[in-house]
Amino acid sequence: MAVNSREWGVYIDAVLRIEAPSGVIWVRPAPVSRTSGDYPDPEGRTICVITAHNPGGQLAPVGENEAAQERLVVELESRGLTWWLAAGGDPSWTHVEASAAVIGMHQAEAIALGAQFRQEAIFVLTPADRRVVGCAERRIVTTGWSTEPSGLRRVSASGGSQT
Repeated sequence: MAVNSREWGVYIDAVLRIEAPSGVIWVRPAPVSRTSGDYPDPEGRTICVITAHNPGGQLAPVGENEAAQERLVVELESRGLTWWLAAGGDPSWTHVEASAAVIGMHQAEAIALGAQFRQEAIFVLTPADRRVVGCAERRIVTTGWSTEPSGLRRVSASGGSQT
């Protein structure tokens, strides 16, 4: 199913919240080729942010989204991947979807995983840029990024492997 321009714009404008070992970090889109703030992974590895919420771009009941997200977590853990709790949402943070920030995953593998969970798009962060990548259409939009810490320190490792 094709994503229309308005829907695609929602992905481009999305804000990410990543629970890195150093604390919670907010990642916002910025103009192309611009980055500011600290990259969430001090080793500079690629971070792919994937959700299992609202497959096919259709709003799903809370229970279905939670069950799908748990299946995604089981899949990540069965593959032995390192991941951190994350979420993606609109800039006002009124629509938010639980996600996983997978550390060191190749973009092609992340696209395949997103497609497996019937997602329209995933996010790929590198020290140089932020990409919104379509899982079915293979559309890619590149932006810069800016980060800011939330001021909240992560207390436990619940929900993901630590590095």
